[in-house]
Amino acid sequence: MKICLINNLYGEYAKGGAERVAEVIDKGLKKEGHEVFVISTSSFFPWNIISYYNLYKLPKFIRPLWHLINIFNIQSYFKIKKILQTEKPDLVMTHNLMGVGFLTPLAIKQCGIKHIHTLHDIQLIHPSGLMFVNKENKINSVFAKIYQTINKKLFSSPAQVYGAGKIDIVISPSEWLMQMHLKQGFFEKAKTVVLQNPTASCHSRDSRLRGNDNREFIFLFVGQVEKHKGVEMLIKSFQQLDNNYILKIVGDGKISKKEQGTALFAQNKIEFLGKKNPAEVQELMQKADCLVVPSLCYENQPTVIFEAQQNNLPVIASDIGGIPELLDEKFLFKAGDVESLKDKMQWILKHRDELQEITENNENKPKERSIEKYIDKILNL
Repeated sequence: MKICLINNLYGEYAKGGAERVAEVIDKGLKKEGHEVFVISTSSFFPWNIISYYNLYKLPKFIRPLWHLINIFNIQSYFKIKKILQTEKPDLVMTHNLMGVGFLTPLAIKQCGIKHIHTLHDIQLIHPSGLMFVNKENKINSVFAKIYQTINKKLFSSPAQVYGAGKIDIVISPSEWLMQMHLKQGFFEKAKTVVLQNPTASCHSRDSRLRGNDNREFIFLFVGQVEKHKGVEMLIKSFQQLDNNYILKIVGDGKISKKEQGTALFAQNKIEFLGKKNPAEVQELMQKADCLVVPSLCYENQPTVIFEAQQNNLPVIASDIGGIPELLDEKFLFKAGDVESLKDKMQWILKHRDELQEITENNENKPKERSIEKYIDKILNL
């Protein structure tokens, strides 16, 4: 089968979990013998200034105009339509279309190709794609409602709307994210399926070998080093621990320089390691004792949790979005609450002898989310 995969970022421009999922699917499909080609964006001229990759560099007052262009990106629409007419794929699988253009479903429909769209965040509900703890009403603002109305017409394909795009199947990795869209009236004519993201094959590490040579307990954070990911809150909670532990922070972002000014860095208790490739992240996970996912924004299904489970690494995380669908309640803490996170970190430290049993209970979870099983399911929808 010839398959087109569309995502806003890919390869060297990848930033987050959605890109890693798209890459896993791409490689998995090729391994199964399918012919796959990818449509994505870049930061190259002439779109280097207004590309999605560089959106964060634009002044905030210009971003609404950028989103308006993104919704009705005629140039992208014609480019994608031409590629599809030339390549003639049997199936198009779209992921994040922010920056690719929201006329993409229309281009696919007009080419008469089966279309599967996968949700990764709330970018169709709010242009930021983010919803924060205690700021949930942002999706109910007048601006957000207008934005949603336009996108529902472009993505939901009601029969009475002329020219609307048609999505045959919509996949959401979490029940939470699917319900967020259905409650807003999205995807009325599409088949909706909740299906967890796939994970690449990985050799799990024996949890008895976990830790470094000195047996220091290592907390690990992997992700964007941004405030909405809860990094500042994590550091504050870690500072309140009263023993010899280490916090390693992997990723890049805007707050690291600010946080490096704290006294803890002089004591080598917190290490900012910068951005790492997947192999380096896996090595760090195999040496760490606990992954912390302290998000202040409503996460769909953080890929980093799956990666930790593949490496038999215990996880504690915020109790919002789709995260509670992945972890037992005892591994969750109240989102945005420094004390709750500190208490959960202390709980993990007190139960460190039980971590082997905890990770062994998760041993089969990565197998259930294998790329092979995922491909078999989506191609038979």
